[in-house]
Amino acid sequence: MEEIEKQNTKPAYIEQMLMWMVIFIGFVWMFFFVIDYATAVRLKENMDSMSKYAARYVSNFNTQNTVSTDAQLITNLNNIRNSKIATITAANINCVIATVAPQDTNSQSIFIVQGTYLKSFLSNQGSNNFTSRTVAYNQASVAQITCTLSVTIN
Repeated sequence: MEEIEKQNTKPAYIEQMLMWMVIFIGFVWMFFFVIDYATAVRLKENMDSMSKYAARYVSNFNTQNTVSTDAQLITNLNNIRNSKIATITAANINCVIATVAPQDTNSQSIFIVQGTYLKSFLSNQGSNNFTSRTVAYNQASVAQITCTLSVTIN
């Protein structure tokens, strides 16, 4: 009778274990990447919403002092903001009304919301700065009013 030699299958088991570990790590990385990307998209959409609302709200003002200290604007922006965005105060809003041509006659209300997302899920891509800019018709005067809201994203 002839004896059949058994081949050693240990290297195949090790290769399969390594392959499954690499696949598992890849899926976990993709899962967390998708979650971080979805969070970043949600933050950007929230900043767009705040910018659109504030541009329409600011278009009814004709003096810069009342805009940045308007309690109703600040309250409404805090109601719109995402939980990842820190509480908005009057110190976060800076408004300027144009006094020189051509900006003093173009009837624009510009509201810019800007912030930096501290979680760098895209490595080596620079800082994750988000900026949302909306322009509305200035209903209160012909001068251009430009407001900037600097937010802190946690």
